[in-house]
Amino acid sequence: MTRALVVSSTAFDTSALFGPGSGVFADVVSCRRADEARRMLSSDSFGLVIVNAPLEDELGTDLACDAAERTSAGIVLFVKAQLFEVTLAKAAKAGAIVVGKPCQLGYARMCLQVAAATAARMNKMKRTVANLQSKVAEIKTVDRAKCVLMQYLGFSEEAAHKYIEKQAMDSRRNRLEVAEEILRTYEN
Repeated sequence: MTRALVVSSTAFDTSALFGPGSGVFADVVSCRRADEARRMLSSDSFGLVIVNAPLEDELGTDLACDAAERTSAGIVLFVKAQLFEVTLAKAAKAGAIVVGKPCQLGYARMCLQVAAATAARMNKMKRTVANLQSKVAEIKTVDRAKCVLMQYLGFSEEAAHKYIEKQAMDSRRNRLEVAEEILRTYEN
């Protein structure tokens, strides 16, 4: 279930947005001020951030932009219709969905669904990037270990590669662990 942070200085009917039939289910946490929301965003993880502008301590556009920059949450910013165009230019550039008030419930739900889907895709991409970064780091470490074997033991690159693979297989460890052991042995 998605966690949602709702920031609104006025009563905001979250049951209509997240209730049965909405298509978006969330564990909702609420607050009234932007500074409080920023503290919550820095210490907790949310899949959705909904800002109902204006807030007690600021308009809410800056909060939406900050949340979009600092988190991978889907951001929906509700603003008065007369502020829509001005707000859209700034908030949409940061990655927030801007909705003019008043709006129909179905439209608000659709925007939340889009934001939640976008956040899910972004989180999936973040995991993929982290996995790829981990693999690149492993390849770099194994390549450094091969270079060390070539330098200190006179192995060819192919022989160093086979040595690391065989050590990993024989000791039931992965190549990274074997490479790190080689580096500890010869680089110290």
